[in-house]
Amino acid sequence: MMNCWHCGPNVQLIWGADFSGEDYCNDEISIVSNLSCPKCGSYVEVYLPKDEYRPDFADEMIKTNKEEPIDTAPCSVEPDDIPVCDI
Repeated sequence: MMNCWHCGPNVQLIWGADFSGEDYCNDEISIVSNLSCPKCGSYVEVYLPKDEYRPDFADEMIKTNKEEPIDTAPCSVEPDDIPVCDI
């Protein structure tokens, strides 16, 4: 899990989706993951360079994430405005 750069170590980013580099018209990138902060709304993209030895890696990751979606229901915002995620 990744913490929000702006909100600190107590606020975890929420995964949004993964895309292939082809979706971004970039043949040097395998996967682009996007995440967001539930508290401040920051948006983060993480780029995974292509692994020339496993060209199907991105397709496998995207397929896996579509088959096994992450349940974000356990996330909530406590009364003191600090998001809590039990994922």
